[in-house]
Amino acid sequence: MHMHRSVATRAVAASALFFLFLLPREAPAQHMHPAMESEAGHEMRHRMFRLPLGDWHVVGMGQVFPVVTTGGPDNGEGGELRRTEWYLTQPALMANLESPSRRLVLRTTLNLEGVALGSGELTWGGWGEGFLDKRHPHTLLHEAMLSWNLRETAAGGLSLSAGKGFAPYGTDDPMSRPGLKYPTNHHLSQVLERWTVNAIWRLAGWSLEAGVFGGTEPEGPYDFSNIRGFPDSWSGRLTRRWTSGTGSATEWEASISRALVTEQHHGHEETSSLSNAALRRSGPAGPGMLYGLAEASRSDPEAFEGYFSLLTEARYDANRHQPYLRLEYATRPEHARMGPAGSDDFFRYDHGGHATGATRWFIATAAYARQLREYPVSVRPFLEVQYHRVRAERGNVPRGGFPGKESSFWVLSLGTRLFLGGGPMRMGSYGLLDPMTMMGRGMSN
Repeated sequence: MHMHRSVATRAVAASALFFLFLLPREAPAQHMHPAMESEAGHEMRHRMFRLPLGDWHVVGMGQVFPVVTTGGPDNGEGGELRRTEWYLTQPALMANLESPSRRLVLRTTLNLEGVALGSGELTWGGWGEGFLDKRHPHTLLHEAMLSWNLRETAAGGLSLSAGKGFAPYGTDDPMSRPGLKYPTNHHLSQVLERWTVNAIWRLAGWSLEAGVFGGTEPEGPYDFSNIRGFPDSWSGRLTRRWTSGTGSATEWEASISRALVTEQHHGHEETSSLSNAALRRSGPAGPGMLYGLAEASRSDPEAFEGYFSLLTEARYDANRHQPYLRLEYATRPEHARMGPAGSDDFFRYDHGGHATGATRWFIATAAYARQLREYPVSVRPFLEVQYHRVRAERGNVPRGGFPGKESSFWVLSLGTRLFLGGGPMRMGSYGLLDPMTMMGRGMSN
């Protein structure tokens, strides 16, 4: 049955890509001048859907990625962990309800992975929220943040935000970045889906963000109970933005972040210290646009050895061609598996249990995408290849999927990114730094 599913999956993916290539091409879009692009990055040139509601308005977009993933480690006993699975991954609806002056903004994101990815998405090296080597589905209410922009001038301003979303820490959500498969550092470099109160103070090219939130992660896509932990955790992020050319565009960002996250595990509190430093570049380069990110992240649990990640990624976008490269060197926790190799339960662990050991990973990701259409539906077929090398780092590491002292293997993903209105939008900041709000201001000036 597994073989029939693999054949059917490949057929569906190949047929979808064939018909997508037959779609009529649009003329190249007229991009915004670089001087009009703000911190939200070069994707701001994409238009979003806009709905007037009297003096208020709603702006938003949607996305879904049909994809096939195949590959994985061979455990030496017939390759039970070599799999082919297909998904409708990262299905999301994102919208801002904004007052006439954008003084009040309600940011919402509905994530439908609980329906589309109930058993997770193959992501070797990934971990978190009860999944190992699969990415867990995010919560249905991914974001619901109300922002009050109290004061705003040409030099800076102040804003307060509250609700469910991202704590001010680390880098952009991988959902808004070019790679398909989430990096191993997702739970070291972002703190998301928390009930949080955030404040932003901005002055010239500097911004300081601080937040208090409930530290416990949700245990499933429909779990909102982590509000009970509020406000047992805090985070802060200091960012400097500048441009290397003329005009007002922000091309460069350097940030440092710190967080102290307290979680409940089987009735006991455990606190981890998180640190992140990042350098980001997004702006014109030759005939196209160049995005790049380099970051270092670390987690130090109070009672155990910690974990780290070093990551760099880049994408060049020219004439609708979009090559991408990411390198990551990281450690991750290992837990007792809930099932044998080859079963779906092999990818699950007790979310409240303690790690038994750690593994060290090197993951190289290379991808190529082609933008066929831009608006109102952006169509971007892509091919992504990953090379993994993993070895035991410390403690007791289950050998079910990684035989011997070291394993290496390849993973291939083929699919299409579909954006309904606009393109990928940065995620992780609110108020004065909300990318949708900033885009609206830039286009109305």
